[in-house]
Amino acid sequence: TPGTITTPGTTTTTTGTSPGTTSSPGTTGGTTTSPNPAPGQVFVTNSAGSGKARLFEFIAALTDQPVPGSRARAVHSSGGAAGGVVSESQGYGLLLSGALLAALPRNDPDREKLMDYTYEMFLGWRRMCELSKDSGSCQEDEGFQCGGGQFPCLPHWKFDDDLKNVIGSGAAPDGDADALAGMLFAVLSLERAESTSPWLEEVGEWAYDTCKQFYLSSTVSSSSGAHRIVKLGSCWGGWGSQGQNPSYHAPGVYRMCRDYMKSHDAKFGTSGSEGDDFASDWDRLIDTSYKMFDATQCESSGLIPNWAKVYEDTPEALRAETGFSGSGTPGAEYGAEASRAVWRVALDFLLFPGEAGSAAGFL
Repeated sequence: TPGTITTPGTTTTTTGTSPGTTSSPGTTGGTTTSPNPAPGQVFVTNSAGSGKARLFEFIAALTDQPVPGSRARAVHSSGGAAGGVVSESQGYGLLLSGALLAALPRNDPDREKLMDYTYEMFLGWRRMCELSKDSGSCQEDEGFQCGGGQFPCLPHWKFDDDLKNVIGSGAAPDGDADALAGMLFAVLSLERAESTSPWLEEVGEWAYDTCKQFYLSSTVSSSSGAHRIVKLGSCWGGWGSQGQNPSYHAPGVYRMCRDYMKSHDAKFGTSGSEGDDFASDWDRLIDTSYKMFDATQCESSGLIPNWAKVYEDTPEALRAETGFSGSGTPGAEYGAEASRAVWRVALDFLLFPGEAGSAAGFL
């Protein structure tokens, strides 16, 4: 029934409609041929699939372990600007495995297998960071935060399929945020379950340092200092003609980083108050992201563009315009780029219901 939620593994039944069809407003039993739900309705189904099965299918079809002597798992990509191993694909792999590990019952027979997959995805991500240390990461000014200061936490955006060579330099915040979410899901779920894992400490520290690196290297303040916006990566993007991609913004992940740094600064931070010191910075970043969404969202449809230029009009307000594209996709179109913003904001809505006002307004 529209407005109800079922837990994984349960089934729902509908009255008057067949699974996958929608009812016309004010009627029961009638169906429409529209590919979209009727106003005020939602898509429904009488069964829920297995996320675990889909993840294992994903791993079998799109990943391998290309580095001799290493458990590092790479997620391969194709199409568009992709090809090889890109941070977006690797980020998806880490997000999917980490989130599923967090959702999996503790007595699931595949739990150990999924823990292995999650760590292997992380090792692939870590290798990408290690390969990014020599030049072009644009994180030197803030200082490398990972591996005791040896490596940038935000990898170059593109590598060959063997995870040996850099193909495209500079970090991309969409993949970085997804990977961060996956690490945090995995670490927090294991801590909550009081589970022991040989990699918990390693991934926990890497996640903390990546949160810090992301804020320092992939965001930039406005001229007034009242706003701080996510860039197009560590090397480019920001305010005005430098360009924005609205779908890169992941406010739910920024809240995860805010809370994680506050709760883990005594363990992983440079001081026991570091997380508290960063908290207001994360809040300013989140607030700016939602102001950016408001400035770019079409009033009549609620859609946002693939790309935009965003300006600070006043210390309280932002303004946006089209006329920018960073990957060849039409800048003013709601397309493959822009569509990702919906689930990234939905994640914020689901994870932080007590702070969900801005997310609900956008959705």
